[in-house]
Amino acid sequence: MRIFATRAFSSAGILAIVLAVAACSGKAGGGSSYGTGDPSLAAANPGGGPINPFLADGTAVLRALDAISARAGQPLRVTSMTADRVNGLTVDVQEPSHHVNVDQYAVAIDGTLTGPTPVKLMSETGGPVTAADVDRKAFDPRAVGFARLAPTIREAIAKSNFADARVSEWDFDGMGPDDRRFIYLEAARGRPAAIIDPHLKMTGTSF
Repeated sequence: MRIFATRAFSSAGILAIVLAVAACSGKAGGGSSYGTGDPSLAAANPGGGPINPFLADGTAVLRALDAISARAGQPLRVTSMTADRVNGLTVDVQEPSHHVNVDQYAVAIDGTLTGPTPVKLMSETGGPVTAADVDRKAFDPRAVGFARLAPTIREAIAKSNFADARVSEWDFDGMGPDDRRFIYLEAARGRPAAIIDPHLKMTGTSF
């Protein structure tokens, strides 16, 4: 059984099939720096603020996962991850002690960590979601290979044929063959997207 819900339009303008977040949330200030976004790879912040380091720096992503793991508990297993120009890094995490539950954590561009925020789950049939369903969906994010993030983005920019293309968002919705995994690029004359495999290797391009 696949787990579905809908969220608002992503920063790339594409309706994401993801998990809907419930209203309740927890918040704590982090303030620690995850570095500076690379303007040669990552798109500018539309609000004029700092470039999101999580768009192209795999080391920053891994450090953020460590911070989330320290709060969420071990083992860290997630159902989806996304980064965009405005919201930093957002990760949906399976509760280690209650596998049917998923909580959302967010690391802002300035390093502030928020969460856990309970996530409302829904199956494709509208029926109840079981712990076994979430177990099948969840994966170890460290197995993705985020050290490959910047090289894959460079490859995506080169193959887009837009010299000014920069990554504006990426979505990693699971390790399964039917899960969505895209790196979205922004350019003056186009919005190409790179299709990636479960280990961040580029497998195709969508225009």
